[in-house]
Amino acid sequence: MPTYVYGIDFGTSNSSITIWDVEKRALLRDPRIAGVESSFMYFPYTLRRDPPLIGNAAKLRYVSDRMRGRFFQAIKTILPNRTFTETIVNNQSYPLEDLIAFFLRHLKAKADEVTRQDVKRVVMGRPAVFSTDPAEDEVAQDRLRMAARLAGFEEIHFQFEPIAAAFAYEARITQPERVLVGDFGGGTSDFTVVQLDPRRQGMTGRAGDILATGGLPVAGNKYDSATMWHKLTPRFGRGATFESWGKRLEVPDTLHRQICHWDQIVFLRNAPKLDLIWRLARLSSDPAAFERLESLVKDNQGFAIFQMIEGAKIALTTQEVAPLRFTHPRIPLDEQLTLEEFDRNSADLTAQIVDYLDRFLAGAHIAPASVETVFLTGGTALLRRLRAEFTGRFGADKIRDGGEFTSVGDGLALSAPLFFPELHT
Repeated sequence: MPTYVYGIDFGTSNSSITIWDVEKRALLRDPRIAGVESSFMYFPYTLRRDPPLIGNAAKLRYVSDRMRGRFFQAIKTILPNRTFTETIVNNQSYPLEDLIAFFLRHLKAKADEVTRQDVKRVVMGRPAVFSTDPAEDEVAQDRLRMAARLAGFEEIHFQFEPIAAAFAYEARITQPERVLVGDFGGGTSDFTVVQLDPRRQGMTGRAGDILATGGLPVAGNKYDSATMWHKLTPRFGRGATFESWGKRLEVPDTLHRQICHWDQIVFLRNAPKLDLIWRLARLSSDPAAFERLESLVKDNQGFAIFQMIEGAKIALTTQEVAPLRFTHPRIPLDEQLTLEEFDRNSADLTAQIVDYLDRFLAGAHIAPASVETVFLTGGTALLRRLRAEFTGRFGADKIRDGGEFTSVGDGLALSAPLFFPELHT
């Protein structure tokens, strides 16, 4: 019976599982695991200890339940946060590792249905940096390893996501290339420079081919936050004033910075914060804006607002103007976001990414001219201003892309021979 190894790309926004067939030394393709699944998790309110819904099904049920249950998105970004150890859902305590295990178990079950085996070996993807703090980075990987064990895996190895993307690209080439891989997801932007050679694919001794790897925690979700801050927070009262002791003061921006992260909006649903918003709706220079903010918080509309923002961001990868239209009766929005606005509002984020890239290459003593190919992957790689930075540095003729959402998963499975050489003797 053939032996299999799984590759799991547990992403901030999307996740996937891929199968390596050891006997055939090739990826096992099957429509049941093709593509990616949104990294969503939803616990409907219930008195039972039911498992959560996962992926796209979680989003559909959350919306149909009018957003009343407990919804998790971008849970991967919590991994390095040592202060977050557990959370209460439906009066039950769930450690972070248990929450992630639900998702990994779901992916494993789909793949086990294909292989008809209880596969115990996995190559897990991880960003080049979970955190710039080495201790937090180690905590994040340890937590992900524990979640994989809870999901049923016994032999667990980790591969940097940009290196996995490089191996996926290697399957497409016919001659050796020195490649810079940029993997831009929801939570991190990761880079690697690797010497690829299709004749070496599937070999075990590839460490010397990896010339440099690194990354930073700036990516797609922060672009969404920038749109919320610059474009929409004024509709929720940012910049309004109020009178205090005979002086006219600007409303502190603490509330508005918090609503720039959809998963933080729920923490405004407490008596002191709601009382503050209520008072600002009556005392500020823009009462209607704070009434909208009150509805955003009390009606749990953060997820829906950010889905709208993400949709506009995606539209701007091919269009010059995108709608920002929200039909909630107490939060009516009907605006347009231009590509020029989006680029201006996120210019500091793009600058952080490309400044890091320049330092990364310089620190590794790699001249841009020595890079033969630039392979861009991940959904955020589709942003036009970011792509233009790479074109300007390396030339349009060197840019390659494709498989923006699946290349990392493929590359993780293709990494199996590196970590399980005993299966390939």
